Amino acid sequence: MKLQRPVLSITLTCPLVLAACGDSGGSGSGGLSAGSVGVTSVTSATSLTGAGASSGSDASEGSQGDAQSSGDVPTTGPAGTTGQATSGPVDPSATGDASTTTTGGTNTTTTTSSSGGDGTTGECAELTETAMNKKQPADIIFVIDNSGSMAMEIASVAANMNNFSSKIINSGIDVRVVMISSYPASGGICIDPPLGAGGCPVKDNNPPKYTHINSEVGSNNALQKVLDHYPDYKDLLRPDAAKHLVVVTDDNSSLSANAFDAAFKALDPSLAGYKLHAICGAKDSGDFLWCAQNAVCCAFTAKAGKVYIDLINKTGGEWGDLCLQNFTPVFDVLSTEVIQNSGLACEWAIPDPMGDDPIDFDKVNVDFNDGMNVQTIGKVETPDACANVSDGWYYDDPAMPTKILVCPQTCAKIQGAPNASMNIKFGCETVIAQ
Repeated sequence: MKLQRPVLSITLTCPLVLAACGDSGGSGSGGLSAGSVGVTSVTSATSLTGAGASSGSDASEGSQGDAQSSGDVPTTGPAGTTGQATSGPVDPSATGDASTTTTGGTNTTTTTSSSGGDGTTGECAELTETAMNKKQPADIIFVIDNSGSMAMEIASVAANMNNFSSKIINSGIDVRVVMISSYPASGGICIDPPLGAGGCPVKDNNPPKYTHINSEVGSNNALQKVLDHYPDYKDLLRPDAAKHLVVVTDDNSSLSANAFDAAFKALDPSLAGYKLHAICGAKDSGDFLWCAQNAVCCAFTAKAGKVYIDLINKTGGEWGDLCLQNFTPVFDVLSTEVIQNSGLACEWAIPDPMGDDPIDFDKVNVDFNDGMNVQTIGKVETPDACANVSDGWYYDDPAMPTKILVCPQTCAKIQGAPNASMNIKFGCETVIAQ
């Protein structure tokens, strides 16, 4: 019998939901998370006047404290879900009689069929492995208004940054934090170890986990600073990372929500799914009745952050009430938001299914199965080429590949398919993205 060279495929499978395969991850956020207070997604302006219970129908059971609220507390979308690893489908193109042997987490399917050319038959062995995937990394950009009225808020942010970042890191998420604000000498902020390096201004940077961009942020230009400093932090952003912006201010933005949203997304395709969160005021002295009833809070708030609230609604972010001043509950909810909305990292280590034979990296293909249909994703040579195709994948290092990564738009598609799986196949000429 004439034997043809086996064509092998590695199936990396996992329900592509809000947490890594096999990780409980928790549910997505809706209103106030259980046990946390003072923050919720905003659909209509409100403010909470104490560190305690929320108002509005979406507050989760278990919220602590006894704050009072005025106005309508905004709500957010449905809770997320978590998934477990499952094995992927056998190649549907195989014909003939098939037998399957399972050993541990590895399935080997041998199919016998007629080759048709010379009347001989051959065997095609397909190797299927169930692989775990890691959580999607998170890139978080903080922009802190360091105008003269923000001293108390800056102190509260600094006091909570390490606990905030530690919760995210301990969940298994690789986090990078960029801080845009001045140093304390100009009314700004400095972060202590372990996130920061301490010793501002010389030793405040602790890359790649934490990078401080020394820039004075005024009352109204926080969003403009995000755009202006993009060249300073763009190399720290990772294509497959979830993107979060956090603005802390007692004022509003001079740049409109729509203008910022369009300009920020235009900087790079990987920014398309960003979420904006803000600690700001929801009402100000223009609301005379509210101000009379909440005189202390009114004094804290120069202007309601209406632009930030618009962006929270647009991107699905979280709102923190500036009037709380103690931002511990705010940062608790923000860390939960980052953790629960971390999808899968859209990259996979390349296994070695060929035994002693080296992998021919010109004969590798990637199939995306959304649970109903199988699509072969074409290869692009570099991440920059992703902008020119509808879908694509590429090697981390074309000369010595160790990982397969997919383009941002393909990553979004994968993460939006709850029953999806990815098949990495070896032995056929690579399909090039068109």
